[in-house]
Amino acid sequence: MNNVEIPGLDSRTTRVILISSGVLIAWSLVSSLIQAGPLSASIITYGLYLFYWFYALKFQNPLILRLVIFGTIAGILELATDHYLVSTIESLVYPGNEAMVWSSPMYMPFAWSNVLLQLSFVGVLLTNKKGILVASIILCIAGGMYIPLYEHLAKDAGWWWYQDNVKMIFNAPVYVIICEALISLSLPLLISYAEHNKPQRTVYLGMIEGVWILLSVFIAFTIAH
Repeated sequence: MNNVEIPGLDSRTTRVILISSGVLIAWSLVSSLIQAGPLSASIITYGLYLFYWFYALKFQNPLILRLVIFGTIAGILELATDHYLVSTIESLVYPGNEAMVWSSPMYMPFAWSNVLLQLSFVGVLLTNKKGILVASIILCIAGGMYIPLYEHLAKDAGWWWYQDNVKMIFNAPVYVIICEALISLSLPLLISYAEHNKPQRTVYLGMIEGVWILLSVFIAFTIAH
């Protein structure tokens, strides 16, 4: 199923997602350099999240709408994963001087939504050109490098950090890198399924992704802690 026309996948949307991904990286880098603190994480997270909703509704873009819904549901369920990392294995640490929900900052579900949207969109592009298998492999490798970039920058930015009682590569635990590669591996298949079903199915797929995030942590921590 290569080079199939997908509603919402166009050159303008591709530019918007790639530029917004660059903005997130640049913001994270600057926040790390100036040790900006948790407020800077909230600003970029809520700003990007609202922008994606605006873009989806303003331009009636069904692809971005599905990805926002998918990411939001998965991000909410990811709170269970955060709780496991913070309170069960005591690996992840948040500053604690900000509004929290369960064991996570209030912005965290939306931060996950933003990153999942960006990765999923790349997965759509790759799937459309290379097919699901190749797209999954490429995104697995890319996700294993892309998301840990934020893990590395987050420590100096004062957003979150990890205890050094696990194997680390810079500021990112090895198990986190494996986990996020596994998360990215799942995206092309789930998003491809969402494209060909009713929008309501996206909610269920987001739930599946949220559960897979937790399972990925169990698997990765077992392998590499």
